[in-house]
Amino acid sequence: MKVLLVNPSTGYYTRALFNPLGLVAIGSYLRSIGHEVKLEDRCIHKEKFEKILDDFSPDLVGVGLMSSRTLKDAIKVSKIAKKRGLPVTWGGAMASMQPEILLKEKYVDTIIFSEGEYTFAELIEAIEEKLPFSAVKGLFYKENGKIIQNEPRPFADLADFPMSDFSLIDVPQYMQSYLGCKRMMYLYSSKGCPCNCAFCPNPVYHHSCHRKRPNEIVIAEIKYLIENYGLDGVYFSDELWVTKRSDMLDFCRRVKEENLHFQFGIQCRVGLFSKEDFDILYDAGCRWAFFGIESGSKVRLQKIHKNISFERILPTFEELKSKKITTVASFIIGYPDETEDELRETCDLLQKIKANLTPVYHFTPLPGTELYREVVAQGKYKPLTTLKELLKQIATESLGQNLSAVPSRDLRVIRSYFHWKSFTRKDAIESNKDFTFALQTILSGLNAISKKGILMFFHDGFMALHEFLYVFWYSHAYKKIKNKYGLK
Repeated sequence: MKVLLVNPSTGYYTRALFNPLGLVAIGSYLRSIGHEVKLEDRCIHKEKFEKILDDFSPDLVGVGLMSSRTLKDAIKVSKIAKKRGLPVTWGGAMASMQPEILLKEKYVDTIIFSEGEYTFAELIEAIEEKLPFSAVKGLFYKENGKIIQNEPRPFADLADFPMSDFSLIDVPQYMQSYLGCKRMMYLYSSKGCPCNCAFCPNPVYHHSCHRKRPNEIVIAEIKYLIENYGLDGVYFSDELWVTKRSDMLDFCRRVKEENLHFQFGIQCRVGLFSKEDFDILYDAGCRWAFFGIESGSKVRLQKIHKNISFERILPTFEELKSKKITTVASFIIGYPDETEDELRETCDLLQKIKANLTPVYHFTPLPGTELYREVVAQGKYKPLTTLKELLKQIATESLGQNLSAVPSRDLRVIRSYFHWKSFTRKDAIESNKDFTFALQTILSGLNAISKKGILMFFHDGFMALHEFLYVFWYSHAYKKIKNKYGLK
């Protein structure tokens, strides 16, 4: 079967482009079992979708829906496909969390829940052989106007999937400058996370299960990209890079044995590695590490089930700093009923850890999460029940409904303050020059929006300027609020 996989446009978004990892994984598997696959990334390509359908003539269109940012374009391409009588299936994180709402629409026939490789292959077989969809595990579909949820599909052994087929994408388009790298690219070495954080969709989407891809496959992909495209950096997009020290040691050993010269960054967890482990990681090329700390309040960390050793937070960042590994500490502010005292504790910890980069996000109740269910049950948050409401869903970079006990202006000032500190600091990159990271961020953003055409370039450029002025204003104009939370 000829399958067209679509990564919808995010619309206005100044961040650098992500390799559509989920669609690449599905496309690679479908190709390996004999299907003809084309991957269309509308964050990059400007060709009309009608022409793509004319040129490729697919039998099935699959759309990846990762967030509300992509929903508008996903609807657009799906309507075009349905007008031509093509079956349309959606998948991805957002589709998996909201299947009942999305399947009400006439332009979506099926939704693949959670992991998509095997489910997509069985869906194709059912279409080709005209078999009932009821036997396809992991699928939502419509029958006689009723939405049917099939039995969930057990997670696969990631060793059974092939190496990523990078011919599905235009690799150089996804390479970007980041920290000390000039040709960094996002890859993945695992799926899921074993944790049960109350704000995160992972417990529903991945059932708090972490699965590792074989290191030999990951290393083979990196080697291929180095030899064919000059890759010099990898940012592992995994929710949690590894859960076992042995997996880290094996990866680092293989990198050294293959004599691969590249830098990489990981998403890590406080308490997982020791000071000696950071030596091993640095020697293998690790140059940045991301930690989701989420709050400086011990009480709040217990409420959200973060389950990290509070006493290990400061030592971990001190150890990494001594190894010259750039540290990224992520926090969330504005939790339901969060108090000013809690927020002061968060601001205090943010300043004490002295991380190189400190992204702070506004709390947003994500459907399916424990906190979403909690605030809905308490009548504090109206549940999302229609497509129109999904389209209006606010991203974590923006403040939507404030569910905390803290004034909204305070939340905006705190996020902007730390955003500005990260943007302007000189120690995020080894060059140690003022505004080096800021310049790199601006250039990466300009490169991303330049791929969208001249009209969108000016539109997104204006929106980026608006965002810059917003952050500058809130980070500089409210001295009393900054003093209230001890921000220097």
